[in-house]
Amino acid sequence: MTTISADTADSAVAPPTPLELPAARVASVDVLRGLTIFLMVFVNDLGDGSPAWMRHIHPPDADGMTLADVVFPMFLFIVGVSIPLAFERAREAGIPLPARLWHIATRTASLLLMGVMTEEYQQETTLGPRTWGLLGFTALLLAWCSLPREPGTRRKVFAWLKGIGIAGLVVLLAIYRQKPSSTSLAFYGRVENWTWMRAGWWGILGLIGWSYLAASLIVLLVGRRREWLMGAMALCMTMHLAMNHGGLFSHVDSKAWLAPARGAIDLVANVVNAVGDYASLGDSFGSLAAVVMAGVLLGSILRRDSDVATPRDRVSWAATFAAGLFLAGLLTDNFEGINKIAATPTWCFWCTAIACATWILLYVIIDVARFRAWAHLFAFAGANPLVAYFLHPILTFLLGIVGLGVVHSYTGSSDPNVAVAGSLAMAATVCALTGLLSRLGLRVRL
Repeated sequence: MTTISADTADSAVAPPTPLELPAARVASVDVLRGLTIFLMVFVNDLGDGSPAWMRHIHPPDADGMTLADVVFPMFLFIVGVSIPLAFERAREAGIPLPARLWHIATRTASLLLMGVMTEEYQQETTLGPRTWGLLGFTALLLAWCSLPREPGTRRKVFAWLKGIGIAGLVVLLAIYRQKPSSTSLAFYGRVENWTWMRAGWWGILGLIGWSYLAASLIVLLVGRRREWLMGAMALCMTMHLAMNHGGLFSHVDSKAWLAPARGAIDLVANVVNAVGDYASLGDSFGSLAAVVMAGVLLGSILRRDSDVATPRDRVSWAATFAAGLFLAGLLTDNFEGINKIAATPTWCFWCTAIACATWILLYVIIDVARFRAWAHLFAFAGANPLVAYFLHPILTFLLGIVGLGVVHSYTGSSDPNVAVAGSLAMAATVCALTGLLSRLGLRVRL
């Protein structure tokens, strides 16, 4: 048998593509994640000249949704699908519970930091939004890049790059300044003339972080029983309805028979209110967490020890689940209608049903029929989603800085064909570059 040294492996052996991984891995999950990233780049890149049904609905409080409004919950759904699969690998590896909790906490904190940075770079005044954003997003990718397992030159190079990313991130955060403004910090109180980051919300990645935290803790608590997971999903949606229709425990005073438990209820209410100072309970721990839990339910049938093991059973189960989600959305429409900004139940349920139905189609094509060649572009982005996510703004910043902003001028075109074609090309470029960077060894893991 011929052996390959570590240094030779660094230069001669490329990592397998996501579709070349062992058959036990459900490749359609990576492809669905990559397709979602592709759509995310596409809709975020669209200009005003593109068709209205592709862009976020206008006005923002309208009762309805467009293609752009479906993308975010699809990503939340995929986050949920990955949770039981990751927990299965952790259990097989013998990772103890404290270590798993620490991983969940650090991943959540990382997403919160990334979420705030992606929102607040636009207010930076020291270097300017474009330069600070370019350096900041690049530093994020390098700081969280995974080192190659094999010792050798490539591992040393990425160790240096990781160190540069961490140091650069610290410096960029230290020099960050906004225009002075009075603000209130939940953990400190009123601050006058505050000039550092003061995000009004956690950003898209931050919302993913909070929802991931809620779903992960629920899965650790209730285990793998799908009826319990289903109940937890329903409770998350109930939390949203409670917080948006009077608040939690708002009618306790009228229930005299609850007087003996009033102390415990008040304690829970105080904890809930304290958490609510930092995250939206109705959204992050409510309806958005319910979307992640829906993904957890689908992911539970993809585990190697699942009783839903054959392709026929998986398709049948997922199709029934998608139909149930659509029905749930129809039944809850009377409460708040369909709206992304408000994270309404119907919007969540229907987008989740679309995500589930899309997975069924991909599963049949990719994992059952094994027609995979067409999907490599999406699979690479799906296996390395944070690289693709940050690569889009990095590219647009670079084009502007080097004087090639005209390349991105299609976003200002009034011709819908030009606007759509340009954004499709941008999304394809981002996914292709993500694949190239993955082959070179840049992989970001939280």
